Amino acid sequence: MDVGFLFNIRRHPEEQRSLRQVYQDHIDDVVHAEQLGFTHAWAGEHHFAWDQATPGLFPVLAAVAQRTSRIRIGTHVTVLPYHHPLRVAEDAAVLDILSGGRFELTVGAGSFYEEFRSYDVDAAERFGRLFEGLDVILKCFTEDEFSHEGKYFTFPGVRMTTKPLQERLPVWVAASGPVGVKRVARRGLNVAGASAFGPQLMDLFDSGLRAHGHNPADHGSGLLSMVHVADDEDRAWAEAARGVHHWLTFLAGHEWVGLEFTGGSLDVPAPDRLRDWAAYSPIPYHVGTPDQVAESLLRRVRSARNTNLALSFRQVFMDTAVVHHSMDLFAEHVMPELRAWQHPTTTAASSDQ
Repeated sequence: MDVGFLFNIRRHPEEQRSLRQVYQDHIDDVVHAEQLGFTHAWAGEHHFAWDQATPGLFPVLAAVAQRTSRIRIGTHVTVLPYHHPLRVAEDAAVLDILSGGRFELTVGAGSFYEEFRSYDVDAAERFGRLFEGLDVILKCFTEDEFSHEGKYFTFPGVRMTTKPLQERLPVWVAASGPVGVKRVARRGLNVAGASAFGPQLMDLFDSGLRAHGHNPADHGSGLLSMVHVADDEDRAWAEAARGVHHWLTFLAGHEWVGLEFTGGSLDVPAPDRLRDWAAYSPIPYHVGTPDQVAESLLRRVRSARNTNLALSFRQVFMDTAVVHHSMDLFAEHVMPELRAWQHPTTTAASSDQ
């Protein structure tokens, strides 16, 4: 399993740090993650958020590319219905060149109604725009000149003069239902997030890959999680509870598209009760000693086929020394166990080569 780093840049209004410092802290975290041996660093976008969650992934990743040399970098996710697909393809190609061929693109349909309203995009069109836009991007990566005529976009005689450095730039698609994973499988791409919704969805993805001539062993499945590790459990919760609480309330406080908890109906308890609530939360988080975090993460990744894990270590209000100590403990004690894990389905598929 590839173990990576997830950085979601945001600033709580009560924090003393400037937004510029917050960005710098997150970029420094990625540099530290590279030194510790994390394989990839993915960043997520949100728009018009009260905690100033970053809306601009490509500039941030360009800055990360200039501070690193080995770790793979990527979006997780680029909400494609908000963006022009030709521009996404061009930005992805330039970023791949700047990073020396280390870029990975993950696209998704979007989650928050208020973002769709602000961009004046009909949320009911999100999947149509996602997959049509994705097909345009794939043409940009593989064809020198093409035309496209679809429901949402018409492009006559497009000439793509700037291509990614990688011959086959890795593309991931966030999917959480049967229709989505079938569409991803048909295109022979990697899937993000599907394993969080159960092994049946991943079985459907893998069978779809095989039906279209693809080997599941060659296609990734990505999973995200929030973690914090400390030398003892009490210290871990004392350091992380306020940040975890913000993360959960941020997610619960939005009107979601297509998920059961919407508009704040997820009743997040106070920070001092999050330890007891961890086992019941529909949004997983892993806080504790290295042994505790390893046990809970392995229990989660074993539930379905997962090849890539991206972990969020920094939450609001957390000091850099605390974040980096958590990353250090994780790299020394937890990462080896996760890297050793390989799902039986993947093992069996690999042995058939």
